[in-house]
Amino acid sequence: MLRSASTPVISSIGTAVREARWGRSARFVGLAIAAITPAIFWCIVAELIAYWAGISLSPIAVGALFVTIATFLFAICAPLILRNTTSEDRTARRTTLDQNSRPGQKLANKL
Repeated sequence: MLRSASTPVISSIGTAVREARWGRSARFVGLAIAAITPAIFWCIVAELIAYWAGISLSPIAVGALFVTIATFLFAICAPLILRNTTSEDRTARRTTLDQNSRPGQKLANKL
């Protein structure tokens, strides 16, 4: 029981260290890999199926398939990969909360 309670703390510290080291550029690289690699794979699969069926796909058709798949995956993966991590969310929450953990208190004092 104690082990499972301590595991999230250890993993979040590891995540925070990795995020501090690589930051946003690693996320963009990951997004590119997540969008381009499957698009290349499915273009190769489509080309092989067309070859086995005796059909010749034009390079424009394969390119259009690649762009369509990569754009779709980019649109789906971007919000997931580029979102704030839990360590960034905690940092943002700490800066907006006052000593008594009331979020609106600092804002009300400034007005």
